[in-house]
Amino acid sequence: MNEQANQNTNAASGTVGLIAALAYIDNVGFHGIATNLGGPTPKIDRTWAGLVRNARTAVSSVHWPEDVQDLADRFAAAAAQLATAIDQRDTTAAADPAKEIHVAYHALSDAAWNHLAKSAGTYPGGTEHHHNRSGHAH
Repeated sequence: MNEQANQNTNAASGTVGLIAALAYIDNVGFHGIATNLGGPTPKIDRTWAGLVRNARTAVSSVHWPEDVQDLADRFAAAAAQLATAIDQRDTTAAADPAKEIHVAYHALSDAAWNHLAKSAGTYPGGTEHHHNRSGHAH
């Protein structure tokens, strides 16, 4: 394989990794988790620990663009804290990390999708926040 073909293959696999990680985290439901744990009668769903751990693994497994890496690190740290609190079934301890992961998730997802859109030449030039996009799982 020549140098150019190798670079193209690496770029394509990097893009696929970004899209896979984003597709996973976009469907976990961090908004719902944060709303529940920050609400008046918080309850921990037994499936959340696995979802949060898998999201952390997906994000930590990807080589993020330089301008997005800090956001990925912030997300992974918040996911670790939230998973620990969920494992302990401590709704009080989980409330702040749930809020943090929700904020970190949106920052990471928005920045990474914008990066991909710019790379693909489909970036509209705006700063649309995908919070209101159809199909978006909070």
